[in-house]
Amino acid sequence: MEQFTVEEFQNDFDNLFERVNKGEDFKIISQNGEAVIITRVIYDASNSIEDWRDFWYNDYSLCDI
Repeated sequence: MEQFTVEEFQNDFDNLFERVNKGEDFKIISQNGEAVIITRVIYDASNSIEDWRDFWYNDYSLCDI
């Protein structure tokens, strides 16, 4: 699995996000060593606002790194 720093991922976001949409997975690592995996996920949250919020929010999301 390819890995990128947060800065590398942000600098090439459009290209890397397009690659994720095509099925690739990446590991993204912060300066302090925390990591997340970005992968294509298909999730049907059309029947529940609660499910949608739970899916997109957590205390360790990429936005928090």
